[in-house]
Order: sequence, then structure tokens, then C-alpha cells
Amino acid sequence: MEYKTIFRITPGQFEYIVSQTPQGVIGQFLAALLVSFLLLKGGFPEVNLYLWNICVGALLIYRYLNFRRLCRTRDFSANPPSASSVRNYVIAVFFMGMLWAVLFAKIIQQPAQELHYFAMVVGMGLSSAAIVTMGVAFGVYFLYVAPILLTLIVAFFFQASYTHVTAALFLVVGVVFSLYTAYKYSHHFQLMQDVTEQLRETEIEALVCLGKAGEYRDSDTGDHVLRVGYSSYLLAKAAGFSEADATNLMYASPLHDLGKIGIPDNILLKPGKLTEEEVEAMKRHTRIGAEILKNSQSSVMKMAKTVALSHHEKWDGTGYPHGSSGENIPVEGRIVAICDVFDALISSRPYKRRWTDGEAMDFLRKNAGTHFDPALVELFIKEIPKIRAFSYKLEDHESATGLHPLFQLT
Repeated sequence: MEYKTIFRITPGQFEYIVSQTPQGVIGQFLAALLVSFLLLKGGFPEVNLYLWNICVGALLIYRYLNFRRLCRTRDFSANPPSASSVRNYVIAVFFMGMLWAVLFAKIIQQPAQELHYFAMVVGMGLSSAAIVTMGVAFGVYFLYVAPILLTLIVAFFFQASYTHVTAALFLVVGVVFSLYTAYKYSHHFQLMQDVTEQLRETEIEALVCLGKAGEYRDSDTGDHVLRVGYSSYLLAKAAGFSEADATNLMYASPLHDLGKIGIPDNILLKPGKLTEEEVEAMKRHTRIGAEILKNSQSSVMKMAKTVALSHHEKWDGTGYPHGSSGENIPVEGRIVAICDVFDALISSRPYKRRWTDGEAMDFLRKNAGTHFDPALVELFIKEIPKIRAFSYKLEDHESATGLHPLFQLT
């Protein structure tokens, strides 16, 4: 996806720009106040400065309000900006550059040469500072600095003195350098974004494959882990998780039964009832899964370890492996427990029939407060229509033996 204005801005570039909006607004405001104070001391006409400051203030307020929702939540993936808000931002940046250009043009009309060089220094300073907040998108940076620097260059060239022409030549060199720096910064930033996205997609595919590896040991389909992943995401969002944390849980929850790869086939695939010893051996899959995942530094893998270890704990403390109860059970484990059981109930298996949604919901409600977190059960039931819609989409996507990266389906 790209936002098309008079040039293209990728979501990664724009996410960074939005994240820097508060700093950019504050920095512009402080710079305007400081420059105004110094110009007043230098005898610059007060009326011109007051009018200029009113325009700058109005534009900064507009710029912030345009992204106030994103600036508060910092949740770009959940609340992407509209194309119109992107276009409005670009226009606001251009007009801010024009306002500075007008001020510098007025300064150079003043007889005091000290003010002329003051304008040059401030203009180059603003151009350098803008690389930090806008340099990731070269087009945005160019629209801001071009009016400033071109105004200064033209104004200095039209001055009569040799010193002014020399200053203009230095400005040209500075302009070329700042534009080159911003262009390279924008290029390298996008390369980094592309590499990060590729690594993320590779990690997600690996997680899905690992989750299916555990599921295929005792089931004829690997789609169960994908349905559990998406339903865990929906329930996490309903429970108040941030978009980032809910997404991490979506990718971590398919590994809840990874430890089953360490359970012997004669126990895992036994068609009849398990003996006491076999039940205890089966319970070990939670610890095995956590052991496999314990050394990873990835935030998703750390969450997967928590899920693997705690998704068989029960609200009343009768679960395993630790017998934790209530809110002492990690909320990630409580979420996945509900999603895992619901999907198992509504799926057909060689040893059981497929339950209806109504029967599965009745089971969850009946066991709320004993097996499941009662508050989460009620939130989950409200999300069932979305979960079922995802299941139908999954069935239509490709055969059950194919790879279903969750990021392609959500």
C-alpha cells in the first residue's frame, strides 16, 4: 500500500512521520518563538511578526489535530490514516515551509545585514532539523525546505554586495548537501522497512509451520491452530489488548500444543481411554512446549512460551501444570484456553462428533468460573460471528494441507 499525493509515501515512512508529529509541532513552535524574540530585539516590525506567528500557530494546531487520534494511540496498524489526512498533512508541511520563506524574505528586506545572515543560519538549521522528523520521506522533506532555501538563495543573489553573493553560493552547497542527505536517509529507511517486513513474514510463516507440526501429530488438519490464532486475536482486542499485543498473541497461540511433538505416539494416538500414567505423560506437553521455546528473545516466542505452559490451567485451580487459579493464570493462557476448547468442540474428530455453535457456547457458559475466566467467556461469545466468518474464509482459501500465513487472511 502507498499513499499517493504528488509523490508516494509508504505506510512505514508515514508511520514514522506520524510518530514524530508531537515533537515536530513543539519544535516548530519553539523555533518560531525564539526567532520572533530575536527579531524583535533586532528592530523587526512587530505587526509583521504578530501576523506571522498567528499563521504559524494556526497551521501547527491544524497539523496536530489532523493526527490527534494517531498521536494518542500510536497504533498505526489498527487506526491507519485516511488518504485525505495524508494529503492534508503534506499541504500543511508545504505551507509551513512557505511561511518561513515569507519571513526570511521580509528579513532580507531589512537594512541590517546581521539579520540577513541570521536568516541564513536559521534556514539551514531548520533544514537540518527537518531531516530527523521528515527525512524518511524525501518528498515531504523537499516540500518543506524548498521554499525556505530557494527564497534565501534568490534573495542573497539579488543583493548587490560580493559578501551576499558568496553567502548565496554557500547556501547552494548547503542545499545540495541537505537534499542529498535526506534522499539517502529516505532510501535507507525504506530498505530497512522492507527487510524488517520480510523478516516478520518469515517469522510468521515459521510460527504457523511449527504450530501445524504439533497439531498434525493428533489431528487430520492444521487449520485448528489458525482458527485459534485468529480467535485469540479477537478476544485479546475485546479484553483491552493493544493492537501490537493482540497481534503477537495471534502469532503465538498456534504454538500452544507444540509440546505434543514430545509425546509418544502410543499415548498421543491411542484411540481408547488413557490410563492414569498416560494422562500424566500427556500433561507433560505443556512443559515440553515451554522448554522448546524458553531461550528465544523474540517477543512473540516469549508469549508463546507463556501460552504453551498455561493454556491448560483452570480458573478454579484444578488445571495443570502448576494448578494456578483465577488471575494468577496469565491472561494469554486464559484467552487461548477458551479459544482452543471452543474450536475443538465445533470440529469433528474420529473420536467425537462436531458440536453446534450453540452447544459449544452453552459448554463455555456452564464452565465459566470453574474452567474458564467468566469475564472472558462473555467477551468471546460476542466475537463468535467474526470467528465463524474467518473459518469460512479459511476453508475457501486453499486445501487444509497448504500453508495459511495469518497475515494473508486477516
